[in-house]
Amino acid sequence: MVNLKNLPNFPGVYIYRNRVGEIIYVGKAINLKKRVTQYFQRDDALGPKTKTLVAQIDSIETRVVNSEIEALILEASLIKKHLPKYNSALRDDRSYLYIVITKDILPLVYSTHASSLPANSEVFGPFPSGRDVASLLKTVRRIFPYFNKKHGPKPCLFCHLNLCPGPNISEITYRQTIKKIKQILSGKFSLIRRSLAKEMKTASSLQNFEEALNLKRQLDSLDYIVSGWHSLSTLFATVELSTDRQNQSLSELATTLSPYLKIKKLSRIECFDISQLGNKYFVGSMSVAIDGKLQNSEYRQFKIKNVIARSPRRSNLHSVGFQSNDPLMIKEVLYRRLQHPEWGTPDLLVVDGGKPQISAGLSLVETHDRASLQIKNILIIGLAKKSETIVIKTGSSWREINLPPSSSALRLLQNLRNEAHRFANRYRRLLIKKELL
Repeated sequence: MVNLKNLPNFPGVYIYRNRVGEIIYVGKAINLKKRVTQYFQRDDALGPKTKTLVAQIDSIETRVVNSEIEALILEASLIKKHLPKYNSALRDDRSYLYIVITKDILPLVYSTHASSLPANSEVFGPFPSGRDVASLLKTVRRIFPYFNKKHGPKPCLFCHLNLCPGPNISEITYRQTIKKIKQILSGKFSLIRRSLAKEMKTASSLQNFEEALNLKRQLDSLDYIVSGWHSLSTLFATVELSTDRQNQSLSELATTLSPYLKIKKLSRIECFDISQLGNKYFVGSMSVAIDGKLQNSEYRQFKIKNVIARSPRRSNLHSVGFQSNDPLMIKEVLYRRLQHPEWGTPDLLVVDGGKPQISAGLSLVETHDRASLQIKNILIIGLAKKSETIVIKTGSSWREINLPPSSSALRLLQNLRNEAHRFANRYRRLLIKKELL
């Protein structure tokens, strides 16, 4: 029988065991009692995967810590050691992130998925939340600047932001920094604090006051991040296992669209965006979610070929510009995407925009051979940025739907749109960089 009365109202890590004492789930929380109690609320408030987990819980163990960084690292170490069934079974290996420290002369520090872990490197994790990993690395880098890729001979942008040690760092000094980062990622906070205090005292005695001041700043920053809860917003999330959240967003989206579109299934959803700069560099992108989960490996990018020439300006008879046409570019990107049935058949296409972009997509459906383009059952909607309005054409009329900001269906569409926008902008910047070089 699970006893919830004696759970602490403190931050930390909770561990669920089944009847034979096997650890089946590990999680973290800002308030252990409040978080764990959520698992045992009304059945109709939990998703099916969460219900299955709760049915197998026989005992609960908690470990109180002082800060989010300690909870994050302790959670990762326990998951790595025990491989709990419900931490791994509900995600594929690509969902987990690891922090890698290479064994180069000047080691690199970065995050990656299990499938991309390099050989002969030191690895920390797995970390269930990519957002937590990003926050952790960002925090660590502000205290101990490191390289996340091989550095050129000139200072980079991160050098100017004091997040990179720069091209002239000595090997000995940089390896001391890497040692401290490893201590943080191993949860050895007391050890690194003593080390920093000793180094600061030595620097002061040698009248190296600039170095002593830098060490004091590092020590103060370390004390700050291990003294409370500051940045990891995911620790405040209500309890919902990943699969349950995805199912909820898909179910809500299907319910929203079904009065206007013939929804058969919503397994593969693709979103398209256009990015441009000035009178050149026109690109498009495609982001993908499968069963409600973003799939980075399925993203695609397109260099736009179809732009409309316009007359030369009178002030400069030797210049010829180009006029962009977003709907026409969307149509081109959709056409080229649909020439690739090997990418999979989408159940829903989402375009970044409103009526003009949707009309362009629908005209493609109406004027091309459906069999060859694999578009017989594909549905198209738009997401207009200004008020996050879902735009649908049904018959000869248009429908506009505004879901509340808390809607899981809206969040799914926003995530897809934001990913498409990010991916398109990244490709455009790459083209500009190549031309400049």
